[in-house]
Amino acid sequence: MDTELHRTMKTRNSARAMILIALAGVCILAASASDPIYQNTKQIVTLALLGDISLARSVQPDADSFSALAAQLNSADLALANLESPLDQDWSAKQQTTSASSYNLCAPAENVKMLKAWGVDLLSLANNHALDCSLDGLTQTMAALEGQNLIGIGSPNIDGAIGGPYYRKVNGLSLAFLAFDDVTQPIDIEAAAAMVRTAKEQGSLVIVSVHWGAEYQPSPSPRQKEIGQALAQAGAALIWGHHPHVLQPSEWIETDNGSSLVFYSLGNALFDAYGLADTSRSALILVKVDGHGIVDVQVVPFVIDAVNSRVIPADLSTEQKILQRLYLP
Repeated sequence: MDTELHRTMKTRNSARAMILIALAGVCILAASASDPIYQNTKQIVTLALLGDISLARSVQPDADSFSALAAQLNSADLALANLESPLDQDWSAKQQTTSASSYNLCAPAENVKMLKAWGVDLLSLANNHALDCSLDGLTQTMAALEGQNLIGIGSPNIDGAIGGPYYRKVNGLSLAFLAFDDVTQPIDIEAAAAMVRTAKEQGSLVIVSVHWGAEYQPSPSPRQKEIGQALAQAGAALIWGHHPHVLQPSEWIETDNGSSLVFYSLGNALFDAYGLADTSRSALILVKVDGHGIVDVQVVPFVIDAVNSRVIPADLSTEQKILQRLYLP
């Protein structure tokens, strides 16, 4: 049955835009084709967003783990994810030193080659597992990423530490990426918002990654809402979250700076997630941006085959559940 759910949302350049959720495939949020934003495509940048990636424990990554999403990842100018596994040459010994080794996600340094093969470019290190291999392991992680020309952004929140922005010009468009960890310790919301304002004042479009919320909760917490509102008000155009390990809804936030889009949690991208069906349901988000903000969003649902450490297309029933979870009325 060709059931379609239509939803209407506001965007910055058109009074109304349509979300189309179709059983056959993707979810698209787009302004009108006649909108002025499409008359100058020179500065449009496509970002691919993924949730949590683990390369540890029973995950056995290989070059084909993300082959089901290769076309989308390759079409993006930059692909972003949250790296839950620090990468360390001495990962096995360090994994055993923790009192809760089953929750230690220390991973072999050589697995960085898989991230490169999958087409991931920027990885948030602002999360509660970034120090699973110790501080030296975090240093090794950053070196391993750099060795593959990958970028690590942010840092775990220890004693209020907040990593600075990473600036990058893509297709002539200046972008600023920030990553915050609200799980290890609560972030200073005003300090984080100030960093967003500074990056925006310097002429960059600001994209923010936030590790926040409670695990396995299908809805954002009041704390997530508070942080999202503050970052949007400060000028973040796009906010993407992780840590709950399940999908949470998305939301447009209208502020004095225009419209900001928040994905409260993109769940897992690759994880040894067993037991809960929600932990294996996920989506890749393709977001087109220009100098003024977001011009197009496409959602590609997928499922994690944890046994074989790869992502696979979602069947029609699961696809509908994924799309419905991501939508906020």
